[in-house]
Amino acid sequence: MNRVSRASTGRIGKRLYKFRVEKRWFLMPDGVKLAATLFVPQAARRKNGSPGETFPVLLEYLPYRKDDTFYIADYPCFSYLAQLGFLAVKVDIRGTGASEGVCPEREYSDIEMQDGEEVIRQLAALPQANGNVGMFGVSWSGFNSLQMAMRRPPALKAIHAVHASDDLFHDDVHYIDGNLHLDPYHLFINHELGLPPTPDYGIDEEYFSSRFDRRPWLFTYLSKQLDGEFWSRKSLKEDYSRIDIPVYLMGGLLDGYRSATMRMYENLQVPVRCDIGPWNHSCPDDGTPGPNYEWLDRMTEWFSRYLKPDLSGVEGTALDAPAKGARKTAVKPEKELLVYVRHGHKPDKEIETVPGYWRQDVFPLKGAEALTLKLDCAGASSGKPLVYKPFGGTAAGTWWGDTTGDMGGDDADSLVWDSSPQDKPLQIVGFPRVKLKVKASSPKAKWTVRLEDVSPDGAVSLVTGALYNPAIREDRLKPSWPEADREYDLVTDLHFTTWTFRPGHKIRLSVSNAQLIMTWPSPDAMTSTVDFAASSMTLPVVPIDDGKVDNLPQPKSKRQVRDCEGLDFPGGKAESEVYQRRDYRTGDRTHTIKARSAYRIRGRKFFTENSNAWTANDEKPWAARYTGRASTVIVSRGRNLSLKTRILVRSDRENLYVFLSRTLTVNGKVVRQRRFRQTIARQFN
Repeated sequence: MNRVSRASTGRIGKRLYKFRVEKRWFLMPDGVKLAATLFVPQAARRKNGSPGETFPVLLEYLPYRKDDTFYIADYPCFSYLAQLGFLAVKVDIRGTGASEGVCPEREYSDIEMQDGEEVIRQLAALPQANGNVGMFGVSWSGFNSLQMAMRRPPALKAIHAVHASDDLFHDDVHYIDGNLHLDPYHLFINHELGLPPTPDYGIDEEYFSSRFDRRPWLFTYLSKQLDGEFWSRKSLKEDYSRIDIPVYLMGGLLDGYRSATMRMYENLQVPVRCDIGPWNHSCPDDGTPGPNYEWLDRMTEWFSRYLKPDLSGVEGTALDAPAKGARKTAVKPEKELLVYVRHGHKPDKEIETVPGYWRQDVFPLKGAEALTLKLDCAGASSGKPLVYKPFGGTAAGTWWGDTTGDMGGDDADSLVWDSSPQDKPLQIVGFPRVKLKVKASSPKAKWTVRLEDVSPDGAVSLVTGALYNPAIREDRLKPSWPEADREYDLVTDLHFTTWTFRPGHKIRLSVSNAQLIMTWPSPDAMTSTVDFAASSMTLPVVPIDDGKVDNLPQPKSKRQVRDCEGLDFPGGKAESEVYQRRDYRTGDRTHTIKARSAYRIRGRKFFTENSNAWTANDEKPWAARYTGRASTVIVSRGRNLSLKTRILVRSDRENLYVFLSRTLTVNGKVVRQRRFRQTIARQFN
């Protein structure tokens, strides 16, 4: 099926194309049809009546419902790409969105990859296409771009992976630094996968069996607490040579995947471009905090090198485009790095633009030196043992780097070492490393290490950090606990960062056993110590303000889709809330994050609410709890459809007790309800 839905054009400042938007099905070998939206540039016909130019294809392939959840955000991006001369395509993974079939059993499943290869083959054969396909995307679509490149479909010539990882166990959202983590994402995806298919939201037995009644992924991922084949088979880090096409990587200093981004930049042996900006888990044109640039201009310039065979090269680079149909580029694997170096700033949760500069370099940076600091006792906090408080660490956010608030509250329940005030600026770019002599009364003590900047007035900014699970200190595949009350070396790299410690500021290292939200609490009451006199920290120091660039394209105004709009949420409720509460009767303390949205797409209105709450008790550390609640209400003429999802995960010393329910109502009447339960043993978490 191929239905033209609209035509449009715009002005951007380069050669522009009119485009049309098409809805299309791609038929898989097993008969399942995948739904796609194509933004197709319109080429002028030649004078002899033959077709005009053909276009390279850019594919994003996701389970995130292109026709509602991501509809408003997708249009500006995909229409912009079409106007620049790329056939831009969005495809719903089978069993999600508008696509047919059964929802897969996991993220990046074998069937997702097999379907993806077939989609790429069919896209390359379209009459409007020039035979060359690139994949791109943020997060999930960055992950599967990497994994599709590992499979080497012939028509896939280059990829652009934004906020993605090469190590699914250690550096993904499920186990941060190898530690069990429950993220707002888990609520989002387990809820979204239960929604009815677009565009008609039909409720029938096919929907129930293929989506609503499918066992949620939450149980799968909580059951895979140890590294192994489940994770490694999909992880690029096992063999970087599996990718043999050019790769454009992009990360953010406030994003949890930035270390993996830099690791891939270092290890891939193909042409690589890598941008690391100051943002969170967002795109560079609107990510917060800024400064921002027009990432689609940089992306399309880069893709043109490899997807347009009529180009002999691009001004300002030695990279030549491959011949049409070539499997590999004929050039040496050159690497380009653009990184935002932060000048250092006081903590500010609402900061809009981070002070600093863009630096073009290689990695390790030219002139970089390793500065090792001995953590003498003079700068250390009291030598008394630290009493474990499992509710600690909430100021650092849901994963490393997504907060710019003050760390002082967390440090009050930590062991800290402070340097003397800096007498001159000290600039770092890279992976700080710590070697600490630690001891705990429980073998199950987890550790969190934070590098911070203390300003002269005492405000504390987070620079970077890492979690450390001692069970995998020697071998991730053979975990074992250390002995209680026996000293051992904690050696780890902190996550990639950039920062400038200004004169008068102190360098702080903060160590504790709790980082609630980021990792599930350890079950044992305990005390711990750090022998700072036998410990050290190594900083990747670079020449101050070197390699500056200031010619990045400014964010462009893009076309907005006309058949939808944002709405105010009913009752005047805020789009987001973050707060903490304490139950003085039980001793429970809870950290809650809420998010809401409302919008209209043609004749339907959508209202979504998500609430995530993490609870811990300092007197009963084994009794932790996560509660998630999600609701989507879809209002159309004569029908009010509502899906509610509830997740409850609680623990004792030995087990996780996991519960998930889905409830579907139409016009206030319950149509279907499904409950899932499982007891899962705690394994080195």
